[in-house]
Amino acid sequence: MTANPGIPFEIPGYRITRQLGQGGMATVYLAVQTALERDVAIKVLGADRAPSEDLIKRFENEARLIARLDHPHIVSIYEVGRASSGHLYYTLPYLPNGDLAARKDTGDQRRIIEILRCLAQALGYAHEHGIVHRDVKPENVLFDKLDRPLLTDFGIALARHSDVRVTREGATLGSTGYMSPEQARGQALDGRSDLYSLGVMAYELLTGDLPFHGPDALSVALAHVEQPAPRLPPTRRAWQPLMDRLLAKEPAQRYANAAELLDGLDQVESELEQRRNGDHAPSWRERVREWPASLWVGLSAIAGTVLLLGMLLWPKGQEPPESRFVTVPALTGETAAAADSPANPPAAGDAADSV
Repeated sequence: MTANPGIPFEIPGYRITRQLGQGGMATVYLAVQTALERDVAIKVLGADRAPSEDLIKRFENEARLIARLDHPHIVSIYEVGRASSGHLYYTLPYLPNGDLAARKDTGDQRRIIEILRCLAQALGYAHEHGIVHRDVKPENVLFDKLDRPLLTDFGIALARHSDVRVTREGATLGSTGYMSPEQARGQALDGRSDLYSLGVMAYELLTGDLPFHGPDALSVALAHVEQPAPRLPPTRRAWQPLMDRLLAKEPAQRYANAAELLDGLDQVESELEQRRNGDHAPSWRERVREWPASLWVGLSAIAGTVLLLGMLLWPKGQEPPESRFVTVPALTGETAAAADSPANPPAAGDAADSV
């Protein structure tokens, strides 16, 4: 029975407490499974409207796909059913530590490797079972109580040998910011498309920004197809070979599968370990090149001001102390003769030197 009067349905065996979030086709609620007194998340299809036949197929397809996958880094599913209003729902574990989009892990390269390794393992497992996720992005990576990342939201996933069509006429499913070039073109996809999306996530984790931008979704999708990915900053150069493979425009130029990607992550980790031990530490020139232009402008202004003040104040300063400077008077005729007088005969050594 629901404990929230704002929710217009009930689900037997669950006490719904509040809404957690809302996506394109479903709303997620936090609830308590009364028989076990445990927190769960309930994903309800079209809770605020009547779902279309396409949404119903996609929702049922997602539940079937998740039920087929048993992996420590893929969210599991508890139960599938219908609410009192007739809305389809399924229950899954409540993951309290939020999603990857809300986290600040860009400064910790080892943590980034750990997250990417977990997600690569999850995608590799899904690909081995003939499933392409098609919507790999930070919002679809949740963290459990032990702070482990779990891949979720298989709502637009494709399954090999499935008779369920989950495409929409005139639309490309997925998130354009993380979409592979072949997905943007509407071409056939395999697991390498998911690895490209994971590469975009890796770039964002390393730099704090997406590799491609545009005024609208279409321009961003075209950028994935046409524009080369920007280079990583020098302090992230250990990642560049891996990034070049992940973000290659052609699938054949990327890692063939998640196992190869995991090997690439091992190489990055080894490189970082060598640098941590001082073998390949970034030079001061590399670090200086990362300074923003605004900092250079400020430093130039300060240097110019100091130089100008020095030029203005130096002539008005005190005379240098006599102990540091000796003034030698010019020799007059008399002093010059006295200097040559025999009263100051040269030393014996000097006389010998003059011979």
